Amino acid sequence: MTSTREFAIAHQLCGEEVVPANKEAKYDEPPPSSAAEIARRAIILHCVVAVGFGVDGGEVLAWLESQGLTDEISPQELALFQAETPSDEDSAGAQWRMEAEWALLWTIGKVATLGLPTRTCDTAQLVDEIMPGLGTPIDDFVQSAQLRSPGEIEAEHDRHYNLHCYVRQAMKSKQVPRDLNYVVLWQRCYAFEWLYSSAEWDEVQVDT
Repeated sequence: MTSTREFAIAHQLCGEEVVPANKEAKYDEPPPSSAAEIARRAIILHCVVAVGFGVDGGEVLAWLESQGLTDEISPQELALFQAETPSDEDSAGAQWRMEAEWALLWTIGKVATLGLPTRTCDTAQLVDEIMPGLGTPIDDFVQSAQLRSPGEIEAEHDRHYNLHCYVRQAMKSKQVPRDLNYVVLWQRCYAFEWLYSSAEWDEVQVDT
């Protein structure tokens, strides 16, 4: 089997760490979500991940409420926070949300590069350097968020969307790249689809 980089290049997709920004005029418009909205969604996802790893959901929910994020919590996320003991399946799904979170953090300049979906995100950097700690104010984090250029975001969005399409086709013949992490790819695609769609978080569809 080929590597993800070789697979991407074979399908005329960028195989480098950084995708060149799309400079076509039609990509001058930023995504519908503002930098602040993306930052707040990343904070909620960070809390989802925390609960997935065993942090008390009630404590997390109380903090989100104190920071004015109650109305931006999705129904599924609220159910997770309120569950007395999340199921193993729910916990595992919550843990993987860090990859969607990482993609959103990239769009607002909190992560330097996204690269191909061959590795999981840097959890130490995520917790220790990027995200506000549980119980601390979020204002500085939200206010410092700055959207990357529309061309940068759209180029990375296109690469992940097209890569997902080709990988889904490759699954039929069992020719998936050996180093691809499909869950990372799917979570990133989910984040990008939310970014550009009008769907609520729980209703996003990762189409191929």
